[in-house]
Amino acid sequence: MKKILALLMAMIMLLSLAACGGSKDKKDGDDGTTAAGEQKLDYANLTADDLIAKFIKDQTNITLDEYVALVSTLSYVKITDDLDLEENITEEAIDKLDDNDAVFPAPKEYIPVLIKNEAPQVRGYAISHVGSIFGVSEEDRTTVKNILKTEKEPYVLRCAVDALANEGAEDADIGQFLLDMAKHENPYVREEAAFALGNSWNRGLDGAVDAIITLMSDSNDDVRDAAYRYAGKLNDEKIIDPIVKMLKNPDESKFHASGVQSLVTLWYDYPFHENTSEKAYRATMDYLKTKPASNNVPAWTAITSFESKASDKFENWLAKATYFDTNEIAQVMTDIVKNPDVNWLGRTGAVKMIAVHCSKDAFTALGKVVNGLTDDNAQFIKDEYNKQAESLNK
Repeated sequence: MKKILALLMAMIMLLSLAACGGSKDKKDGDDGTTAAGEQKLDYANLTADDLIAKFIKDQTNITLDEYVALVSTLSYVKITDDLDLEENITEEAIDKLDDNDAVFPAPKEYIPVLIKNEAPQVRGYAISHVGSIFGVSEEDRTTVKNILKTEKEPYVLRCAVDALANEGAEDADIGQFLLDMAKHENPYVREEAAFALGNSWNRGLDGAVDAIITLMSDSNDDVRDAAYRYAGKLNDEKIIDPIVKMLKNPDESKFHASGVQSLVTLWYDYPFHENTSEKAYRATMDYLKTKPASNNVPAWTAITSFESKASDKFENWLAKATYFDTNEIAQVMTDIVKNPDVNWLGRTGAVKMIAVHCSKDAFTALGKVVNGLTDDNAQFIKDEYNKQAESLNK
């Protein structure tokens, strides 16, 4: 009898649970909703207009809840291997609303909400929107720093490095974060760190120069290239020797243009014309004189790396840059023009460099050299010379 009563009681309990909807410990997708109770979307088959229609009532004035709901659909978007988001209808919808002059909630309203989202795509979006032309506010810094204490997702970390790139010298915690990210296991995070550290705003960040020199020897070529290209913005001659070592290696020619760009920043610094490193100037000239030359050395973009000049600042800079020798530049560039082994783009660039920086006599003398060229690319050089001559005679 007791067994029968126990069986009846068990059946009654099961029927009661069924009537109440069963266990409340449901997983995503059991009833077409997320764990948070939000309705799942057939995102792949929707359009930007579908999202707007679903989440936005008044397309001229977006509420905080509407904006949070719309941005949260980024959770459906794939993060690519290089730590970016695939093209998606969420950002397309936001752009459409923006193009129609919609009024959005202020970042200070939505960032604290979105930055706590479970999806890294959404947290990355939130972090990417901190700051303005005036920098990152103290409030936003605090918000982001609190999240970064536990953040592990490479995509979010890369977004944070980009968003906080100008804050390293201003905030010790952020400065340490940028230095730490230069050692991250993901190369795309390290590459972003190279961009951030090679930033004139971070000249006062202790350890930035050593970190970017270390990145010059990274296992990833994109990281190395970024380190070589942006190191000059730190305005520290300590970067010159490792760059020169690389420039002397023809097998590293794919990095040459980037390395020269940093050297030129140290001694030419267009458009600011503030830096005056004679050591960097000498290293640049030595590279442009490389013998034997080839199609890759000197790199053709390195030849024109100091082509532009800011007219309102150049003369003041020139008075301080006593090393800047236009006669030497004329000779270096003329030798490049003469050499059929140099990339033809570099040779035409050398013609332009003489037109930009050297005397009319030097340019006229170059004309005799150009007219005597007979190699396969001679006509390209002659055409560029005639073009520059016409421009100078206007």
